[in-house]
Amino acid sequence: MLIEKCSLCKLCEDYCSIYLSTKKYAPYEKLFVAKQVLTESQKPEDWKTIFLCTKCEACEFVCPEEIPISKIIDEARKICVEKWGTQFPRQDLLIENIFRTGNPFGEDKPRLAWLDEPINKHSKTLLHLGCMISYRYPDIGKNIIKTLKKLNIDFTISPNERCCGYFVYNTGNHKRAFEIIKRNKKDMEKYDHIITACAGCTIFIKQFYGLKKDIRHVIEIVYEKLKNKKLEFVNPDKKVAIFHDSCHISRPFNIISQPRAILNLLGYSRDNEKLKEYNLSGKNGLCCGADGGMRIIDKQLAIEIGKDKVKEAKEKADILFTLCPFCINNFVEAANELDVNLEILDIFEELVKYLDKLD
Repeated sequence: MLIEKCSLCKLCEDYCSIYLSTKKYAPYEKLFVAKQVLTESQKPEDWKTIFLCTKCEACEFVCPEEIPISKIIDEARKICVEKWGTQFPRQDLLIENIFRTGNPFGEDKPRLAWLDEPINKHSKTLLHLGCMISYRYPDIGKNIIKTLKKLNIDFTISPNERCCGYFVYNTGNHKRAFEIIKRNKKDMEKYDHIITACAGCTIFIKQFYGLKKDIRHVIEIVYEKLKNKKLEFVNPDKKVAIFHDSCHISRPFNIISQPRAILNLLGYSRDNEKLKEYNLSGKNGLCCGADGGMRIIDKQLAIEIGKDKVKEAKEKADILFTLCPFCINNFVEAANELDVNLEILDIFEELVKYLDKLD
């Protein structure tokens, strides 16, 4: 069993945002509980530990034994559901919402009710926006769409888009998650290319859908279009920015240099000292605290983790940029609780302003 390979070196403690915030629930502790779930007939007393994980994969990146900790936690959550049922009422509500309305929020309104401009219905490139953008941050969706159009990047949005299923998978209810995959996959197979906008959707669609297609995050597409252009962007306000790497696209897919290159074009760079870094960034970056199904069961813990990131950002910069709507949402709530004056922005909000000036 891979769990047995853990040597209790405890190196993972320094990269686990949950442990750093609580001094509990270290990755090696999760492995111990996961082993009990997987091998014993009785539910362990501290079973909740395996759900207090954002699945950010930072522990795996530094583990000298290369233990696939997130995958083991996924399997333990699945066994929990199979043996003892769904563990938290909010997980049941979320699953019910997704199967009833197509989104975890239970919103009955059309997914693209905010869309205020025409979209090419005949493109073979699908833009999958995800639930968080569609129902909580539509302005991000608008800015992404405007950016793609201004750069003459062809795309369409499916009228059949629904939740990708990652929310459900993270509850441990893999059976129902694969029902969603089966339905969505049938629609996605109509397209030759897929562009994703949400970090959670990106990792889930790329790793679980089994689509033999070109699937890339939107920042990769935009970077390819911009990297050879001679654009004279400036930072007129002379503000200082910091960038937060979203776990589900940085570690598994190495989407690290592309967003920084675009920020450089926007006038935020290390050369002019207008782009700062977290003490831990890139593949070593700490999670915002919001994903992996953890915020569903302990929202306040997610916000407390977000506060640590917000505090460090405020010490170094005026603006906190990121690419993930979950990160933005958690940082905004953390900043509000701290009463901190820090701009928290998606990169496309800034990029589209400068592209407008080029028209």
